[in-house]
Amino acid sequence: MSRRTDLLQQLIQSDKFGDEKEQEQKFLAATAELILTDLINIASNGVLAEGAGSLVINLCNDSTTFMSGTSLESDINTAEANEDSDVVEFLRKLLEEIDENDWSKNVLITLISNAGTRTFAVEAGGSQESFRALAAEFTS
Repeated sequence: MSRRTDLLQQLIQSDKFGDEKEQEQKFLAATAELILTDLINIASNGVLAEGAGSLVINLCNDSTTFMSGTSLESDINTAEANEDSDVVEFLRKLLEEIDENDWSKNVLITLISNAGTRTFAVEAGGSQESFRALAAEFTS
């Protein structure tokens, strides 16, 4: 089991009440911040090694990979050859977000789930603020 999976399982477990529940929630927030910090570091390392791109987390098949702009262009060509319009649309949109990102401040993290795909510009070095922004997106 991956470290991310272990941490996420810890995050969702709770059978506490009162003050104990409050302490547990603080721990859960710290755990989530740790996960986000790890993801930011992986994305930052991907940018340094391969150039502008996005850390793509596919929750459908539990895979994580860094996709550079160059690899996205290659994947677009393959998807076009296979006439897969949904994949072409997703990859072009992601490439557009890569082109528009402020790399002096943010890294990109893309989540893929059965509910759809979403790319977040996450402030590198500001995991607490980024966590709050991501949490607000999911609770709105």
